[in-house]
Formats: sequence, structure tokens, C-alpha cells
Amino acid sequence: MSLKFDSLIIILNKIENKEKITVHSLMNDLEVSERSVHRYLQTLQVAGFPVHYDRKKESYLFVEGYSLRRPDVSVEETLALSLSKRLLKNFGTGMEKSLNDIEQKLSIKTGTEIPRHIVLKAEEPPLAVKDHLGSIHKAVINFQRIEINYKTLYSDKESVRKVDPYYVFFQDGFWILRGYCHLRKGLRTFALDRILSLKILNEHFVPVNISPEEELSGTFGVWLDEKLVNVVLRFDKQCKPYIQRKKWHQSQKEKELKDGRLEMRFEVVGLEDIKRWIYRSLPHVEVVAPKKLKETVRGELREAAKRI
Repeated sequence: MSLKFDSLIIILNKIENKEKITVHSLMNDLEVSERSVHRYLQTLQVAGFPVHYDRKKESYLFVEGYSLRRPDVSVEETLALSLSKRLLKNFGTGMEKSLNDIEQKLSIKTGTEIPRHIVLKAEEPPLAVKDHLGSIHKAVINFQRIEINYKTLYSDKESVRKVDPYYVFFQDGFWILRGYCHLRKGLRTFALDRILSLKILNEHFVPVNISPEEELSGTFGVWLDEKLVNVVLRFDKQCKPYIQRKKWHQSQKEKELKDGRLEMRFEVVGLEDIKRWIYRSLPHVEVVAPKKLKETVRGELREAAKRI
């Protein structure tokens, strides 16, 4: 299937210009079938454009208040763009150019300098990761399937996989791809630094209505393919200042205990990432639940003690 993206632009411009738009008018203007028109409209909705059919006006419209026109940008938003430019410049000239292009389109000038008292540090990713980011971005916006030669972190095995790329996210210093893996027949995550080679295929996929924010809200790291688990931890008094410095997870709940310790509860996806986080606070943390996590931590610490 090949989506005609010029048709999507035409539809957006017609809606923006408040032309009367119906399925039949689009069939005539674009010279496509009724089925194709519905597919184009669905693609725009999935991509985040608030398009809906107004029965009173008998036309497709944007929701009230939405516009493609250049927005007003506040001082705070200008500063945010400037900070973003500084922080992301190490991710390659392509990223920096994209931010400059955004700045130009908004007709604002942030300047390349930010206040000296604001210090941002970001490590430059490997060249291969930069290239993968550019290729994946192109594939995502064009709904194109990719083929990757992938090597898992804890195995020497390599596998060739076809993936429908949905989104990428940055977590704990690594770029991660989320998409549908045709080999495993389900959603999977792939670390970009573990991708040995990547090519965009001349194959297209139908976009799915998936919310990265909702998916990532339950994670304690990069694990997304496990079930939700309730975790209860108790931290010693001397560890509390560090633990209470920030909110570590969206589901986090705290309770002060009579003995001075701090009890924290989480609902997280899988146990691997939170287990590694727990190890930062040893020996000042007790795993209360679940039993599986408690036994795993005890067993790994016992094995580690043998090597000391």
C-alpha cells in the first residue's frame, strides 16, 4: 500500500482554509475512491490532526481553536527552544538543523547562546545511532517498514527483523525504538546502539492509534513488554533525603512509618528496571513485595557475596 502524502497536504490546506469538504468532494478533487478518502482522513486523525465531521455545517473541520497557522510564541517558549537547541546539538547536525528550521518557521530568533549560569551536558551518541535516528524518523513519518539486523544485549545471537516503527524515546542515556516486530508478531523495543544495520523498505504499514505517553507511564526504564506489578519497598531513615529528592515514577506513593523509615509503593511494568534501581540504595532498602522480586534480590546478593 502506498499513501499519497500530497493528498494529505491538500486535505489539510482545504480544512485550514475553511473550504466545504465532504467525502464526495475529496473524491472529485483527488481523483480517488471513497475508500481512499476515508483512509486519508483516518491517517490524519491517527497522526494527531483533530479532524472531525460537523453534521450542521456538512463538512470536515478542525476542532474549534485548532489551526495550522503560525502560533504566537511566549518568552518562556522561546527560552525552551533555545535550551533544546543547546541540549540536542550533540545529537548531530541533522537535529540541530531541524531545530533551526522550526525556529525559522516560527519567525523567532532565540540566538544560540543561553545564560552562562545554565549548564547543560549531553553526550554525543555514536555515528551509527545518529544515522539510525534519521532513518527511523523518515520511516515513521512516511509509514514505511524497516528491516534491521539486531543483536540483543545479553546474547551474541543476531536476527534479521522487519519492524513497523511507531516512535523512539530517550531513556537512561540510550535511544530506544518502539514498533511492531513481524518476527515476534507483537510490539517490541529495540536499542538503537544494538542495531547492526538498518534499511527502509519499499513497504508501507497502516498506522496504529498508540499513545507513547500511556505506554511509557508504567515503565521504570526501557522495559515495556511485561505485565504491571505492584512493588512495595521500605527505605531506612538515612536514605530518605536521597529518595525524596524527586518523584521516581508516576505511580509512586509514600508513607512515613513509625520507626522513621519510608514506605514506597509503585505499579510498574516488569521487575528488571526497578530491581536495578533498588540496588542503588543497598543496604538501606527492604523489598516487601512482590515475593518474586524479594527472592530474586536475595539470590543475586547471595551470589555476589561469594565473589567478595
